[in-house]
Amino acid sequence: MNEDLKNIPSKVNLEIFDINNFSKDKIRDLFRSGKVPTAEVMIDEILLRSIKAEATDLHFEPTDNELRIRYGSEGVLKRLVSLPKDIADNLSSVIKTKAGLNAFEKKKPQEGRFSLTLGNHQFDIRVSTIPVMAGERFALRILAKSNRVANLEELGFSAENFERIRKIINKPIGLFLVTGPSNSGKSTTIYASVNDIQSPEKNIITVENPVEYKLDYASQVQPSTDKSFTYVDALRAILRQNPNVIMLGEIRDAETGIVAAEAALYGNLVLSTILSNDAVGAILRLLSLGVPTYWVASSLIGVVHQQLVRKICPDCKEEYKPTDQELARFNASFPEPAKFYHGKGCDQCKGTGYHGRTAIHEILCINDQIRDLIYLNSSMLTIKETARSLGFENIYEDAVKKLRNGITTIQEIQRAFG
Repeated sequence: MNEDLKNIPSKVNLEIFDINNFSKDKIRDLFRSGKVPTAEVMIDEILLRSIKAEATDLHFEPTDNELRIRYGSEGVLKRLVSLPKDIADNLSSVIKTKAGLNAFEKKKPQEGRFSLTLGNHQFDIRVSTIPVMAGERFALRILAKSNRVANLEELGFSAENFERIRKIINKPIGLFLVTGPSNSGKSTTIYASVNDIQSPEKNIITVENPVEYKLDYASQVQPSTDKSFTYVDALRAILRQNPNVIMLGEIRDAETGIVAAEAALYGNLVLSTILSNDAVGAILRLLSLGVPTYWVASSLIGVVHQQLVRKICPDCKEEYKPTDQELARFNASFPEPAKFYHGKGCDQCKGTGYHGRTAIHEILCINDQIRDLIYLNSSMLTIKETARSLGFENIYEDAVKKLRNGITTIQEIQRAFG
């Protein structure tokens, strides 16, 4: 975390409102006294503490007895504070107002966003609400705005996978997809890919909502949120602008998928993201959205599937001997003598033994053999077996490589894969 964020002082002592520290009656007396911060000040403090903790998301979870607030950091949820349920409505009204939502609508899900500035840093906060049995649950996604786009070299690709992705994205035409679960760094990989192939000779246009990074070398289009100007509208208009490279934020419906494949068939390199459980599953996802089989077979050139795992803290990293039970649960063979590492916990990692995350990957390169299998509607198993015979390595194997290289731990891989 940057020093200027560390130096921003807290304005509220949230601990005196935590029902785990004080009785509800005592906290209610505090509120009745009128000597308490406003709901807006409390929300600002909750956001400040979450960002100081390097959180990527923030959850307001009402139960019968409390408003539980947790933040997600490095893929793990951690408790921030438990507040009296009485103040949940006031806090939710503040969040809804900031995000431009209807403060009186409590029976339907809503989505919105707002910007936040702390020191010299700007953040984009995406808000999602959903009615639950005990009230309304809020999930806030915290995205740091940055002028710097990552390089492919920084994203944790193995030497083999780095060569594979460079080979795919340097093709002049075709559809390239990055897939993975929510919050797995898909957008970062897409931006890094565009950054890697940009040049003054190329006409690059992006379609995103919202625009996460500003690219000097690209024209960036942001569709409207009221559906008066959609992704599909933007894509169709872009095709008349004679682009070489099109970056599309996400394929989430049939029409977008069809137009993206169509754009690739027209002679453009199209890069996008899609939700899928693995690289081969992205093919099934496109087909299930309604993209014609011939278009998928003809346009798709490669798929990257990725997840994020925590890295061992470099300040407290040490070699250790795992138990027989740990090794038995871990389905992989290791050369003898294998070395294993973990973090013993220190101030830098707040005792967790981990600091930062890296991506693990699998990359499916589409060649003529796999293209024929897609066109013939072959099973996913057949496509996977054919890909394996051509050198495809699954994401688990990449995770094992990072374990052998002392980047992550047995426990973290078990957490990621079960």
